Amino acid sequence: MVSKSELQKRRVRAEKQVARDRAPAASSAPRNRLARSVLVAFLALMLIAPLTAGLIAATTSDDPEPIELTVDDVPTTTFAPTLVDPGFEGIQLIGPTPCPATDGTQERVTSFSEAPPMCLEADEIVTVSLDTLGGDVELTIDAAADPVGANLFVALARYGVYESAPIYDFGGVVTLGGSGDAGFRVAGAQPPADGRYPVGSVVMLMDFDDQIEGQVVIVTNEDGSAALEAENRDPVIGMVTDGLEAFAAIRDLQAANTSVTYRVQRVAVSAPS
Repeated sequence: MVSKSELQKRRVRAEKQVARDRAPAASSAPRNRLARSVLVAFLALMLIAPLTAGLIAATTSDDPEPIELTVDDVPTTTFAPTLVDPGFEGIQLIGPTPCPATDGTQERVTSFSEAPPMCLEADEIVTVSLDTLGGDVELTIDAAADPVGANLFVALARYGVYESAPIYDFGGVVTLGGSGDAGFRVAGAQPPADGRYPVGSVVMLMDFDDQIEGQVVIVTNEDGSAALEAENRDPVIGMVTDGLEAFAAIRDLQAANTSVTYRVQRVAVSAPS
């Protein structure tokens, strides 16, 4: 039977292993960042959780021979984080990525070999509607705000990447999408010239190499604004123009149903006028 002291030692070794695996990315830009740090911490928790569950099972099993696990048994780097949760994937697109259909007929694709080309006009404004259990949310995406970020978000939305995206509330921002990518990263997005992230801003999150992967955060209160303005690194691509209160409703639902992951039910993107 595994002792409590041995259980603690194994947990510590697992935490150190996760830290070592993430060290190269962190050293490239040692910034203390609220939203990004939360996502990294969430990922680390997800990596350690299987080990913890296995160790607890080992201490409570009726088998005479306890299950012996070491850090080497934990696949901390086997499964790269993705933008779409396992079990909610669409098809994979191999080769160059064309612009998605704009009439609602696009087959759902969630994994790509290459980034999409520029599919938006320089001054194009697109409406993206999110159906959630907290209510409908309307986003107005403006290509003029940041062409690179707006183009990536709209392309991924039209491909259906944000269908069933988990909605996580981090006390100032909510996130859409997982902590990884869809097969590529895109450079060239820019933070807002005025350094402002007002409540309701739709923001593409930069990674540690100043590239965007598809993670979206929506600013829900002044704390979120302050956290993003402290660094002014991430591109603003639009605003919530209706339904911001839906995220507060989802937060209340989550508090009452902690075992449930609330997700975007449906995404609709306006066609070019």
